Amino acid sequence: MAKSLKEKVAEALVEATGAGAHIELEDVAPDKIGGMVLSGSFAPLSPSERQDHIWKSLDQHLNAFERTRVVFIVTDTPEEYEALKKAAG
Repeated sequence: MAKSLKEKVAEALVEATGAGAHIELEDVAPDKIGGMVLSGSFAPLSPSERQDHIWKSLDQHLNAFERTRVVFIVTDTPEEYEALKKAAG
């Protein structure tokens, strides 16, 4: 059976960031996907380097149409995410 877009994106993100990354993906109406990746491997990278890194893997796993269905992937370290949650109250 063919893999779903969510499965393909998850595999690409694990390949890019390692098995220890925390990955959350969600459906975005009407037929798109978005999500978040928390990984300590992002610490030495700038925000644009993080995006370049994950999109390189996504480009290898997804065809052109599938890539247009990925609307966002947030890339933070676990520490950055915790700081954002505290700031949001």
